[in-house]
Amino acid sequence: MIDELNKELIEVKQKLRIRQKLLGDLDRTENMLSEQTSRLTELEVTVQKEGADVQKLEGLSLTGLFHVILCNKQTQLEKERQEYLAAKLKYDECKYSVSALERDINDLKARITELGEVDSRHRVIVERKEQLISQGSDRNATKLIEFSEALADAQSDIRELKEAIEAGKAVLAGLDGVVGFLKSARNWGTFDMLGGGLIATAVKHSRIDRARESVHHVQQLLRVFQRELADIDSRTDIEIDISSFVTFADYFFDGLIVDWVVQSKIGRSLDSAIRAAEQVQSVVQQLQINLKEAQTKRNVIEQQKHVLIEQA
Repeated sequence: MIDELNKELIEVKQKLRIRQKLLGDLDRTENMLSEQTSRLTELEVTVQKEGADVQKLEGLSLTGLFHVILCNKQTQLEKERQEYLAAKLKYDECKYSVSALERDINDLKARITELGEVDSRHRVIVERKEQLISQGSDRNATKLIEFSEALADAQSDIRELKEAIEAGKAVLAGLDGVVGFLKSARNWGTFDMLGGGLIATAVKHSRIDRARESVHHVQQLLRVFQRELADIDSRTDIEIDISSFVTFADYFFDGLIVDWVVQSKIGRSLDSAIRAAEQVQSVVQQLQINLKEAQTKRNVIEQQKHVLIEQA
């Protein structure tokens, strides 16, 4: 009787914890989707505006003399192109994010459904537990139930820490790819912003596309990592501004525009990718320390439970 109850208790508590985690993830993801959807609308307006500004400057003829006198037309045109390109890159990233978040929401809902009526199962087991305790016939049985509950919590902590560590390692792998692309692009030279295309050669264009796609992928991985950290935030001593991960792509693209157009070299964007990797690595290392502590705690509980059973 007591052994069966303990097994069921551990199983249902772990599933209940998983369900609570998924519900929290779903709530946070839906909020992110709402924010990104609103932002997408704003960025679409900005892209259209900046595009119109570029066309307007390109179409100037004699009236362009006013710009020559008041502000160098070539400088202004370059500025408008930079702003348009930055807005377009951010718009594309936001659009990608909206699609990814929609997929995440569907996946989370499906996983919640797969768990079934775990709440009702938990209530039944709690009632059986209360009956056993109220009988008071076996003090060791009550203690075993307490150990089983603590063990279920410890195992859930370990699972969530491992998930966060894996999410962090995935981010590091993605950032490593971005850094590799940028390092190979250090000597690309001056980019053709005024000759009808962003980059002079197909090879360079391909590398830029690959770097951009990598950043899209990394931004999605960072959102998953942020979500995993939020799940364990109340149970760890990790101090980090998680919100900074959300805007990684924006900072990256801003730096990239300056690098391409102004400096004609890769610098700021590479630095932002390296800093992000260092920050994530620091968090992963702290998570690994917390994981060892959680595993030690679980082992102690298992030992205490084993001793109680032997002495019963």
